[in-house]
Amino acid sequence: MRRGRARARAVAAVERARTARAAARGDSRRRRGLRIGRRARRVDARCVPRRARGRSRRCAAAGVVARAHARRVDRCVGRRAAPARRGGARPRVKLRILTVVHDFLPAHVGGSEIHAAQLSSELVRRGHEVRVATTERDTARPEGSLRRYNHGELPVAEVSHWREYADVLDAHREPLHAEVLRCLLREWKPDLVHFQHCAFFGARALEVAREEGVPATATLHDYHLLCDRATLLRADGSICERGSRAWASAEDACSDCLQRHPRHPARTGAAARERGLDAALAEVALERRALAARVLAAMPRLISPSQFLADRFVEAGLLRREQIALASCGFPGPRRDARRSDPQVPLRVGYVGGIYPSKGVHVLVDALRLLRGAPIELSVHGVLEWFPDYVAQLRAAAEGCAVHFAGRFDPLELDRVLEPLDVLVVPSVWYENMPLSIWEAWRLSIPVVASDLGGMREALAGGGGVLVPPGDARALADSLRALAADRERLHELARAHPRVPDLSEAAARIEGVYREVLERSSAANLTRSAGSGAP
Repeated sequence: MRRGRARARAVAAVERARTARAAARGDSRRRRGLRIGRRARRVDARCVPRRARGRSRRCAAAGVVARAHARRVDRCVGRRAAPARRGGARPRVKLRILTVVHDFLPAHVGGSEIHAAQLSSELVRRGHEVRVATTERDTARPEGSLRRYNHGELPVAEVSHWREYADVLDAHREPLHAEVLRCLLREWKPDLVHFQHCAFFGARALEVAREEGVPATATLHDYHLLCDRATLLRADGSICERGSRAWASAEDACSDCLQRHPRHPARTGAAARERGLDAALAEVALERRALAARVLAAMPRLISPSQFLADRFVEAGLLRREQIALASCGFPGPRRDARRSDPQVPLRVGYVGGIYPSKGVHVLVDALRLLRGAPIELSVHGVLEWFPDYVAQLRAAAEGCAVHFAGRFDPLELDRVLEPLDVLVVPSVWYENMPLSIWEAWRLSIPVVASDLGGMREALAGGGGVLVPPGDARALADSLRALAADRERLHELARAHPRVPDLSEAAARIEGVYREVLERSSAANLTRSAGSGAP
């Protein structure tokens, strides 16, 4: 019913656009010199001959945008199809979608990267044309240079980014890479940009899309637009409460996460000498927050996989609640019924994900140290090379325990990794958004033990696992010991997990968001252009 109402609104918008187009038809016929491009998105003074004045000029502007508006909404709701092929088939017209994400497969296998790849591939399967723009740290290439490759059916433009800054201000301004994205937009001319993550392109990239007349939406996977670390964690590992609050002045701002960036002697370094380091960094934090607020305010619709994350952005004053569409990720692959764990063999515990401090893997290893001698064994799956010092600490702590560091795996082999497990542990110490690993475990009816924090608490509110206090190794150990002793309860948890959405369901929901964004952007252009036609 909701999809039907959205379609009805889109069709009504088409009819309004056609009415405006009909009103302008007489005037546009007299102005033969006016050419309307097939992909017109905006109207400025160049679109109207100089002799057009007053009412004629306003009608001409309305007519041009009405045509673009009608074409875009028609294309989005599937009313206007491509010319018939031989045999009479009329394929649905495709959208050209540019997916922008900070890192991408195969080099990076984080949650946002995997989701971006899966959703993009599903959109291709549904008839859209999708390309990916991403970055990679490659100091062997000039910064800002492009490398192109294909990941499956997805063409990828990879921009070299050295991850090095001359000054802390450059970490959020990203002047070079925002302009590289502008070049990619002009080259491919997409109908819509979906920002899966704007790190290394910068928040300014969202504004660049609007300047180029390309409607855009974004999925909020973490707190990057609120916090330079993206985790709302302070340098000591504690949760930063100020990061998700509204700031009225420099005294409210949190700049702890900016301390790690260099300060150029002639820029922030000079400001620090004049006013003190804390004051200088507070100014940088305010500028970063103001940029994020400005670009987000102009976006008609954004996507959040969790209510918790959406609430943080609303609480900070960066988003209005009506801007946010809650949309869970979708998951491909088979579903498996719950199976019973054999009490005669050790409880097989697994961790699957990034191996770095905010993920809390050290808490899990410490819990296994407390469980030494118990019938419990742990396998850790993830990239071991990214944070070698942290991994060395984990190996030292796990000495003599039933802990196996399995290392990296291909995302396509996830089922092979999860299949043997009796329970998955998600011990993160930051406000996770909505970890994909939880839902992947539930897809195979594997219960989850997770930190009682952020989106993890939200995910497990419907059952399917156990929550433990974040960072508490003893509480985690007690929970695992209880599950090892009571395999019947483990089976009950496995059967009680929430329904896991299919990838096609998630893609259909995202297509609905695209429809809204295109319709609102076109309607806004129509209003602005008609108003700007006054002499």
